[in-house]
Amino acid sequence: MDRVIRWQPVRAFPAGVEYSRDVLGGCVAKTGGQARKKVDHLAALANLLAENSADPAHLFEHGLALLMERLQAERAMLTRVAGLGHEVFWWAADDEIAMHRIFQNPEKGYCPWVMAHPERPLVVRDALAEPMWRESAAWTDLGIRAYAGVALRNGNKVIGTLCVQASEARVFGRGALTLLKALGHLFSKTLETEHLKQELQATRDALELSSAVVQDSALQSARSGLPNRRYLEIWLRATVFLARRRNEQMALTLWTQPMEKGLKARIQAVSDALRGEDLLVELAADQYLLLMPHTTPDGAAILLARVRESLGTHPSGGTLWDPQGEDLSLREALRRASRAMAEARSQGQPLVWQVEQASVPGP
Repeated sequence: MDRVIRWQPVRAFPAGVEYSRDVLGGCVAKTGGQARKKVDHLAALANLLAENSADPAHLFEHGLALLMERLQAERAMLTRVAGLGHEVFWWAADDEIAMHRIFQNPEKGYCPWVMAHPERPLVVRDALAEPMWRESAAWTDLGIRAYAGVALRNGNKVIGTLCVQASEARVFGRGALTLLKALGHLFSKTLETEHLKQELQATRDALELSSAVVQDSALQSARSGLPNRRYLEIWLRATVFLARRRNEQMALTLWTQPMEKGLKARIQAVSDALRGEDLLVELAADQYLLLMPHTTPDGAAILLARVRESLGTHPSGGTLWDPQGEDLSLREALRRASRAMAEARSQGQPLVWQVEQASVPGP
């Protein structure tokens, strides 16, 4: 039977980031059989790695084929967790019929267990002979009797699995598992690199947009001379990718202050003196928001104290915005900051922090 290697377009890896078509484009290729000369996949991988910029598509193609060949597997695949759960996004298989069952219910396989225990590979040589797996859906529903898999990572985050499968018992030796782990590491770095390329491109696009419109009067408050809410939206687009990459929260402080003589010049001086990544905006009339990426509440309190030296002390509300789980509009974070500001005003405190549902006085 001809070996079929397939790959499909995917929306994101991780969710929210699209790969270019040349990396994960929609293609179908056949290898093996009598019609085509047998490929030395190990030599092909070596040649690809010797290049300055190897094509990830070719790395996946030859890597999965090599695993099937050396581990005597019927299927080799890359899986991920997307918005709808586990799914296969790249695979090589001898039996496309069996693959259809796996596509429909990938969560029934062994891959969720690998992702829950990413520190070590999972090896199932014979599900029928192992009490832990004898009644598992991977065997009873999907017919996967032998399995070996490792976790894929993006930095410290587990994002998917690399695995091989067979419908009959298999003996996976030490050398075979070493190859599996090595390719798992290679594929993780490849996916991480592609992810970074997409983040950098998106950041570049956002920065170009920001630079092009920074002089636009529609992005600046006439009252204070500070950037306004519309500019904040552009700034967030340029900042969020780096914040997500660092997996760090962003500190926000909100306060109100009536416009008075000389305040505009002092506000401009404060804005000019901020750290490079910080931003001070006039969110609404007499309402100001200070955004401080990768800053703890204690660090934010220190920065806010410097701001007060120029602008005076006004009851302020602080919170942390999580770029991984919250929307770009900052809606929920601003609500928390507004509640904290109201609490600071009622308690006579200069600063109150509200992190989730707990409110604490600031330093």
